[in-house]
Amino acid sequence: MSLRYALLGLLAVQPASGYDLKRAINRSTYFIWNATGPQIYNTLHALREEGFITSKALAQSGKPDKHIHTITAQGRKALREFANEPIRAAVTRDEVLLRIFFGNFADKDVVTRELQAYLERMGKERMAMEETEARVNAHPGPKHEARRFQLLSLRIKVAQIRAMEKELSNFLKEAGPQPAVSRSRLGSAV
Repeated sequence: MSLRYALLGLLAVQPASGYDLKRAINRSTYFIWNATGPQIYNTLHALREEGFITSKALAQSGKPDKHIHTITAQGRKALREFANEPIRAAVTRDEVLLRIFFGNFADKDVVTRELQAYLERMGKERMAMEETEARVNAHPGPKHEARRFQLLSLRIKVAQIRAMEKELSNFLKEAGPQPAVSRSRLGSAV
């Protein structure tokens, strides 16, 4: 998947500025597809060049013009084609899992500390996603069919995090408390 389809999907819901798109990503797709401001603006430029969106400048008092982007019929067609493609396994490039894979090369106290910190961050992220689901369920809004799919993606991500939390917790329990690095070991390493 690429950012282009995330942006086309958000613009299919409603026209928006780059700033509005970044805010929408932070509230909706951040857990599956996140992007920086420059990535968003560069992708919007490419989508406009390809004829997938149009942009209209709106003058603002005391600020630069705000550009509102709207998906075109060609953009809707590209989004529909993307959504109808067979679902394939994603290419995974996960630095966290790569660092865990090579964890035996790290100092034991460092890797334990980092895994515990990562476990805590994942727990907070999961809780935030569960709160998001509760808010959506409390106020489902008019786009019920879209919400069903959005919540499915959120629930899948929560389930993935729960599985990761379980595996990390089990690993850390099995590893037990790690001994502190002795001064003699530090001295011989220098």
